[in-house]
Amino acid sequence: MAYWSDAGGDHATVWALIQLLQWSGGSCPASAVGYIYQQEGGSTHRWVLQQHGGVQHFVSAHSEVFVLEPKKPGDKCPTIWLRYAWEQLAGDGVNAATCNFQGGICAQGAACKFSHQLSQDESPLRMEKLRLQVEYYLSDENLATDSFFQALIRGSSGGWVPVSTFQGCPRIQQLKATSEELVASLRWSTQLQLREWPVGAEEVRRKNPLPELLAPKPPEPLNEDTLEERPLVLLRDCCDGWQAVVEDLERRSFCFLKRRPISEALLREEFQELLAFADWQTLRSKAGAVTRSTAWYVSPGCCCRYTYGEASVQAREKPEWLHHVEARILGDLCGLSRDQWPNSVNMNLYEDESQNVGWHSDDEGLFRGCQTDCRIISASWGASRRFEIALKDRSHISGKPSIFHDTLQGIDLHSGDLCSMEGAFQRHYSHQIAKGAASGPASSPAASLEKSCPYSTARINLTWRYIVSHKPYCPQSRVDQRQAPCTA
Repeated sequence: MAYWSDAGGDHATVWALIQLLQWSGGSCPASAVGYIYQQEGGSTHRWVLQQHGGVQHFVSAHSEVFVLEPKKPGDKCPTIWLRYAWEQLAGDGVNAATCNFQGGICAQGAACKFSHQLSQDESPLRMEKLRLQVEYYLSDENLATDSFFQALIRGSSGGWVPVSTFQGCPRIQQLKATSEELVASLRWSTQLQLREWPVGAEEVRRKNPLPELLAPKPPEPLNEDTLEERPLVLLRDCCDGWQAVVEDLERRSFCFLKRRPISEALLREEFQELLAFADWQTLRSKAGAVTRSTAWYVSPGCCCRYTYGEASVQAREKPEWLHHVEARILGDLCGLSRDQWPNSVNMNLYEDESQNVGWHSDDEGLFRGCQTDCRIISASWGASRRFEIALKDRSHISGKPSIFHDTLQGIDLHSGDLCSMEGAFQRHYSHQIAKGAASGPASSPAASLEKSCPYSTARINLTWRYIVSHKPYCPQSRVDQRQAPCTA
């Protein structure tokens, strides 16, 4: 190990990088060195690399241990490989070939000394996400308002929390993390203490004292124009059968529900038509899990794309086969004349109850839902799902809009049900489609009409909205825009 004496005090950083590479199967993107900055002594590691002039020069200075593979097409950065340092440190003196564990196969087979416990999808970057998420759950920031973890910690002996508890948290579920992965990720935490015995009952706790639980802040009174000051035409004014879910006059916010008014046979027929003819595009979470499939249709003359985070969906002109569905829902059931119909419709396909869309508001610039009155109409086909709404908490300690959990309410949307959100609802309320089946009885029998997306388990939702602010590249941005009738 002569390189230690030539390392100029680099040995701790060399060892940290060796561990990182060995942990990930022998290689990782060069950008992953940031992972060792999160360990104890991370600031020293950062300083060492800076003294060498960056990762590339550091790797070159220790070429007997590391290899830097140039960036290939499709890569975001070069790849660092571990040469044979693991065998040297183990004392066997074997100059083995570099491990290239991919797809569950290693060229060296059982003779390889590298750890293959983590697959490609379980990279250091993924493990860092898990660690950071658990650290957030137990952080001062979250615990100041999180009564669940506060009660769990205060009620435990010594403040220990079972690692398995975090598997029930939504973000950890999205990452599909196992208890073993969580334990592995928490070994790198400098904020939390991990207890790994007995195996299968691992626990973690904070190193710092527990912060006080802040009293929930009441929703801020926001003075919107009254309906007398600025009239608003609601769907219940256009036709009968709407039930009020939210009727918040102070916030000028309304949500209405109309239960299934048509036959099961027609719903099944329309479900199959939507499933077969829509141009579905799959959406995935940052962790790679499918959240739903979507399609985006607009009126003639518009080409505005619709964006979901980093995903962008191409606009397609409303097809002829959609006209009879719109005529039934927008015309017959909502009481709108043809010139009052929304000029866009977004379709979402949830293949099973594990796919969902989390808390959000329809605040896209296309619709200006948080700036002016906005009418949104949605219809459901297939399996029942739970639709939840709650007041926004803009003063949440995280700095991001959250919700007042004590205002949360939900309704079960069954096949054929219509739901509207109107007025300033998007400005003051958030909503989501929760994971899991609805608590009420499903409106459809268990018969399967489609192998991939059976009517009894899949759900299709159509959401109609008014585009009032077209994208600059859209031809419609250069003409006067017709305002949605609900802004009158």
